[in-house]
Amino acid sequence: MKYFRTYPWGLQLLLFLLMSFTFLSAAGVIISSLLPKLTGIMPSQLGKIGPDSPAALVSSTLIVEGASNLFIFLLPAFLFAYLTHPQPGQYLGLRAPGKSIQLLLAILIMLGAMPVLEALSGLISLINFGPKVKADQKANEEMFAAFLNVPSFTSFIRVFVILAIVPALGEEMFFRGILLRFAKKKSVSMVYPILFTAIVFAFIHANVYGLVSIFLAGVLLAVIYNLTGSLWCSILAHLFFNGSQVILSYASNNNGTVKKAMDNTDIPWYLVACGAVVFSVSFYLLLKNKTPLPSDWAEDFKRSELADQTGSNSNPDSQ
Repeated sequence: MKYFRTYPWGLQLLLFLLMSFTFLSAAGVIISSLLPKLTGIMPSQLGKIGPDSPAALVSSTLIVEGASNLFIFLLPAFLFAYLTHPQPGQYLGLRAPGKSIQLLLAILIMLGAMPVLEALSGLISLINFGPKVKADQKANEEMFAAFLNVPSFTSFIRVFVILAIVPALGEEMFFRGILLRFAKKKSVSMVYPILFTAIVFAFIHANVYGLVSIFLAGVLLAVIYNLTGSLWCSILAHLFFNGSQVILSYASNNNGTVKKAMDNTDIPWYLVACGAVVFSVSFYLLLKNKTPLPSDWAEDFKRSELADQTGSNSNPDSQ
């Protein structure tokens, strides 16, 4: 099998983009053709939902959200890695952390960052970007409020899988596993690849008021990956960020205090201060316990493989 890693950087990138576009187009065709037949709901109705929308419409929109994430991020990233390298998991960075404590620190870093990022989004929301942006933001908030209406444990599991597990796996493989690797091949340091992938990460989410916070979250996830050498750490941090909202929404159904806190959009200053302390201490500990990616981690071939190919007349990837 001739792996994609034998091709030049530009051709590899083109193949990845074409693969992503193909999966995106396939998702659109499948959703538009199957959705009306299976549910009686037209694609044009998706997204126009709120907490008071019919359960069937909310459920269909949620399933489409999960399917879209699978087709746009997870499947292209995994298939590209499979066709590019004989060890796709290693290519994507799906290796064990250098130290077990890094998994805990990744969670604590995100726990501390969350109130700070939420407060930043709240400040930016005070800026008037015009009626259209405000209307789009309100529609987006109402849609996720409908998603997070989880009255039963069964619905909680479904929402947790679709809004937390699938995006954590798919987006980390796509942005940190593939795009970050592509960007690093053209950069000496990790600074520009991290910033570039964070910008694309924020742009894809199409949230004007949360743009800065999502960008900073993208930077943080890439830094966690870089300092631990394991994509599992950034996946866990991403999962915690998304999953905590689902867990709190489910807990608010039976706890008045949690519900009151969830309904309050203003983040208390003391919570932001505590978050900053937790973040600073956890990040410091991660720096002390770092096992960073090696300088040549983005290369398609290890030095030992290049040496073997130099001393052999055959290409191992073509056999």
